[in-house]
Amino acid sequence: MASDIALMGAVYPSVPAVNLPKNGGGTVRFTDVSATDAIEADVAAGKQFFKADGTQATGTASGGGGATNFITGSFKTSATTGAAATYTLPYTGSGYPLAALIFIKGGAYNNTSSGNSTWYNSTQRYAIGEWGFHKSVQDSTPTYGTSGTQNQGVTHGIYKNSTSSATSYSRTSAMSTNVFSSSNATNAVATAVRFKGNAKTLSYFVASSSYGLLADTEYTYEILYSS
Repeated sequence: MASDIALMGAVYPSVPAVNLPKNGGGTVRFTDVSATDAIEADVAAGKQFFKADGTQATGTASGGGGATNFITGSFKTSATTGAAATYTLPYTGSGYPLAALIFIKGGAYNNTSSGNSTWYNSTQRYAIGEWGFHKSVQDSTPTYGTSGTQNQGVTHGIYKNSTSSATSYSRTSAMSTNVFSSSNATNAVATAVRFKGNAKTLSYFVASSSYGLLADTEYTYEILYSS
């Protein structure tokens, strides 16, 4: 939105933005965002934007690229190791997860400024950098119990596999993991992440001396739902 600006006795009409000099050289642009009418629920989960009052906010809307059955975002794992924790996903539909991918934010092999050097350099053996699944039987509605094919997923995981080499990894997979469960995630690769009780409660296990997500670390999630 453009505004009339009064500066040092002069009036500058309909100014949408100003460029100001930066310390050390160059300029930085400041834009009038007072016309913004979006709120957190209008913006895709995990995406940053500026509200009309100029404050920065993070979107919470489920869906991306116009799809209401897909969500993406990030969460920081608990600092408490050797235990399960939960994260509430910003899904507002009535379906169930068909597939999901959870990985180190920025990429599990990214040691640049956009990645996570703490994870990259970690030698915590069995810490999982990527976990994924797709529902074993796609058209069966889960009951979130501890048995039954309707509660199973085909899972895979990639994890650190050395206490001395940060870039030593291993991987494993399973065809009939109890992904949709009434139980918490456990210290195994296949069940290190679970949907506990419903489609939006993500249970994850934090690694200590066994398998799990790395403590106090940002992970990205991408989840496709049935509706």
